[in-house]
Formats: sequence, structure tokens, C-alpha cells
Amino acid sequence: MPPSPTERVLACQTLPSLPAVAIKVLELTRDPQVSIARIAQTVQNDPALTTKVLRTINSSFYGLTTPCPNVSRAMTLLGLNTVKSIVLSFSLVDMSRTVGGGEPFDLTGYWRRAIYSAAAARALALATRACDPDDAFVGALIQDVGMLAGFAALRGDYTRVTSAVGLDHDALAALERSELGFDHARVGGMLAQRWKLPPELADCIAHHHHPEAAPPRSESIVRTVALGGYAAGALTHPEPKPKLGSFIVSARKWFGIDQAAAREIIEAGARGARELTKTMDVTTGDPPDVAAILLDANEQIAATQEALAEEQAALRRTNEELSKRATTDGLTGLFNRASYDRELHESMKRCKAAGQPISVIFLDADKFKSVNDQFGHQAGDAVLIETAKRLREVSEKIGTLCRYGGEEFVLVIPGASLDKARKVGELLRVAIERRPFDLAAYDIPGVVLQRTISVGVATCEPGAPSGQWTPEHLTHHADEAVYAAKQAGRNCVQWKDTQGILGAVETSAGIPTATPRRVLVVDDDPFSIRIIETAMRSRREFIVTAVMSREEALAALAAPATFDLVLMDRNLGSVSGIDVIREVRASRPSTEAVFVLMSGRTSPRVCAEATAAGAAAFIDKLDFSTNTAACLDRLLSLARPTAMAA
Repeated sequence: MPPSPTERVLACQTLPSLPAVAIKVLELTRDPQVSIARIAQTVQNDPALTTKVLRTINSSFYGLTTPCPNVSRAMTLLGLNTVKSIVLSFSLVDMSRTVGGGEPFDLTGYWRRAIYSAAAARALALATRACDPDDAFVGALIQDVGMLAGFAALRGDYTRVTSAVGLDHDALAALERSELGFDHARVGGMLAQRWKLPPELADCIAHHHHPEAAPPRSESIVRTVALGGYAAGALTHPEPKPKLGSFIVSARKWFGIDQAAAREIIEAGARGARELTKTMDVTTGDPPDVAAILLDANEQIAATQEALAEEQAALRRTNEELSKRATTDGLTGLFNRASYDRELHESMKRCKAAGQPISVIFLDADKFKSVNDQFGHQAGDAVLIETAKRLREVSEKIGTLCRYGGEEFVLVIPGASLDKARKVGELLRVAIERRPFDLAAYDIPGVVLQRTISVGVATCEPGAPSGQWTPEHLTHHADEAVYAAKQAGRNCVQWKDTQGILGAVETSAGIPTATPRRVLVVDDDPFSIRIIETAMRSRREFIVTAVMSREEALAALAAPATFDLVLMDRNLGSVSGIDVIREVRASRPSTEAVFVLMSGRTSPRVCAEATAAGAAAFIDKLDFSTNTAACLDRLLSLARPTAMAA
């Protein structure tokens, strides 16, 4: 199974990483017994970083009355957390510069949001005491680090998405999920875990677009960071009123902040951002006109609350629509392939932990291409919609039904044993076969089709080796089972158990599906091959492969796949089929394939030569054409289903 979009981003070789000194500082600060001197020495081993740290500490942003001469003194005056936050801040600045080169990334816009968010979040934390101000500062500063990862991995594809939302950062995450299959908040949260950042900082990154989803341990700091983002929007967006309204309303709701205090925090955030822009040596564009932004704040509050409610409702609708698009198939309304991947992954984890089985059923519409070819794609779409409807009627309370792609569907059934899944597979097969598809219901009058599906079932049972408890392994087994169902003549159910053994499910009429025989046809006449293939594929007992030369035959018989029956033409151009049989028997004496010689003319001498070479029988091609059923029955009795039963 191919990796998910998130996994592809995280696997990127050019992904930004924290500098070694930042990693070391984080490691040391996790030790409650660590000394200030040791951390100070770690920072001071990097002279450039030491200079930046001291320059920031001595800036007006921290308001020290006397200059601080060294890192040890800074930690004594301001605390370990402050120095750690400054080290992480400069580490992020250095890291962001590594993603440049080639295609452009809007670092000015990135840092404009980061700096204004961080300054406002710190001012809010100081005012409310809801969380550590320095933690809030860092959480807001690094909340969008996933954007750097997205750009590093996707370059131009990612900037096209960010350009589409312009300056409205609040719309970015939903568009990322819709267009790219991931969002920067999720990727950033996973990066934070990889870097072993404190859990509350990882939560700030992962939940800054949806603070209501933050875990209880970090609810206050995540809300503080989210409010910092709202404040940054109010200070940097061309249309600041909705963002200002979001800040004022949410600040009152979450922390009981009144309008006057909200104004002060906005002003403090703007002042802090101006100072941070200088000390951190980043570009954030022209400073905002804070007075103009706040001038009509009083008059705006009532209107803002009403407008905000409407905006949030519209945003909710948009997000719900985007979420629906990201998780469902637009044609059938079923869950899509990405949803299947997530559902199977989570269900397997739960079932393994609970000691329960889990089954997957693959369903493939038979001969679907012929519907499009004969009646057009509108009819094909109608068939898929009706197929999904019937499958849903059976499976709705059993498991999760998804459209895997094209004419393929898949059902995940947690807790289902192989026996139960096989029965469900047969119910699904019957649901499609039991009555014709009348496409008049889909505005295609006069088209009534008899449709069938091929079904493949795979199960992972408790006690199976750990290597089999993977979505990839279970999906592969179900895919192989549905392929076997196709090769067995379609409109049947095949299964594959934990050990990889294939089997067939009896139909509702009680007629067992025969284990198919793999047949290799070797003939240099395309017309003859076509006749033989058509005849054999009319019977679900045969899986046919055809080649046209000695070399292709030898290659096919040398491959790992085992053939039960080989139909060898007597004359292969300049080569005798009898000689090819003799050659295979000599080079592969252990082969269990049954060889049958075919020819348009028979004679006792030819039959004797074929038998001496290792052929089990001789078939006249003319007899094959005129008495097909009898010839197929004879071949079926000769062949042994070794390959498919193994």
C-alpha cells in the first residue's frame, strides 16, 4: 500500500530539523536535576547563538532594568524557561532559512504571522496567568512549522495551495486537507513529537486551528496560542474586523477578558512584535496601524458578534463540506480510499489489542468496462451508484463500506471471523445478482442490465504473527482473493485465510466454486490461441495464460508461479512442441504440470513421441473446436490444482 500524504511529507529527506544545540537544550531541560551552569555552557558553546540570546534578553521586550552579561545570569533573572524559549526561537529562524532555494516560499508572511502571534500570546498569558508566558510564546511562534515541512516536501505544489488562501490563514488547513490530503497542523504536531518537544508545545502545533479539540492537559495554552493567532490576524490582515471580532469574542468566552483588556493585549502584541522583529532579525513587512485598527472597536463589538456568528457558521459549513469531500466519494457517497486506509489502520489496532479477528472484503464489479463501452459513462456511473446502494443496504450495520477506486469497493468488518466474513461476502454477491439493474431510475430509460460482482475475503485472526497484523498484509490478501474470484469465472466468493490458503465459498444454490486450474497455452497462431482462451475462460475452473514461442514458454515455466496444465502446440514455427516438452521435463524434472500436445493432425507415431517426451495426452484441435465441452472436461480431469491450493 502506498504511503499516506502525511507519511510522504515526513519521509522527505530535505525536511527541516532543529539545530543540535536546541536538541541538547531540550534534552537537558527534561532533567529536573540539571544545573543552570550546564545548560548555560551548552548555549555558550555556540557564540553566535549566545549573542542572539543576550541581545534578546536585554531588549525592551523583557524589560530588564540592568543589562544581563551572560546566559547564566539570564537564567537566574528570567528563569530557565525563558532562555529555552529564546533558544528555540532562534533555532526556528535558522531552520526556516534552510527551506529556501529554488521555488519561493513566503517567509515574510510566515514570520509576520509567527511573530505577531507569539507576542500577543505572551501578552495574553501575562494578563491571564492561564499558562507560562514563555511556553505560550514558543507555542505560537512554532505553531505553523508544518508549513515549512509541507514546502520542503512538495515545493511548488504546496505554494499553490498557500497562494490560493492568500492572507486568510484560517482557511489554509481545510484547503490543505482537500487538495493535498494532509494539513500543516497535523504534520507539525508529528514533527514536534519527532523532535521530542514538550507535549504542550506539540499540542499547540497540532490543535491551533481547532483549539476545542486540545486534550485537557494543554487546553489553556492551546487556547492562548489560538487567541495569539486571532490577534495576529487582526493586526496583519487587510480586513482586520472579523479577526478582531474573533479575538474579542473568544477571549471573553475562554478567559473572561473584557473589551478594554482585549485592546491592551492587542496593543502589547503589536509593540512586542516590533521589538521581536528587530532582535530576531526577521522580515515581517510594514508595521500595522494599531490605532486605526482599534479606533472603531467599541462600535464594532455588537456587529462583530453577530457577524462572527454568521462567519463561524459559514466556516463550519465550509469545513464540513471540505471534510466530507476529503472522506467520502463524490459519486457514490461512500467513504473513499483515504477513509478506508484510516479505518483499517485504527480497526486493526483495536482488534489486535482486544484479541479479536478482523476481516476485509473486496468487491469488484464484473465486466464493468463493457457498460461504459456499450452504454456510455453516464450508464457506468449509474451502475456504480446502484451497486453502492445495494452493498450499503447489506453492510450498513456490519462494517465500514468504502469505494476503493474505479469499480472496486471494500468492506472492513472489525471482530468478524473468516466464517462470518465469507457469509457476508455471499450476501453482498447475492444483493447484486438477485435482480437486474433498471437504469430508468437514473434517467437512462430502456437499459436493464444483469450485473454481478467478484468477492474476495481475507481475515486476520488472534494469534497470527505480528507481521500479518498490518493493513498492507490484510489488504494484499483480500486483493489476491478477489483476483482469484475473477479468474474463477466471476460472480463468486473466494477467501484467503491467515496462512495464505485460498478457498472458495459455496454459492447460495449450494454449488461449490471449483478451485481453478492454471493453464499455460503455447501456440504460435493467434487465432488458435483466441479460440482456446475463449473456450477455457467460459469455465470458471480455468485460469489461462497464453504465450507464442518456445522462449516465452520456458520463461513462464521457470517463473515461481506453478501451472497445473500446459497445452503445447505441436508446431511452434521452426521448433517442435514435443522437443519443448522434452526440454522442460529434462531441465525441471520436479515440475508437476500436466503436458498435453495439440495438433491439427494426429497419428499413432506422433502420439507415441509425445508420450515418450512426457505428455499425458494428445488433443486434436479440430475436435477441440467441434466438441469443446468434452475436451474441457477431459482437460479438467487431467489437471491437478496444485498452484491454487498451495
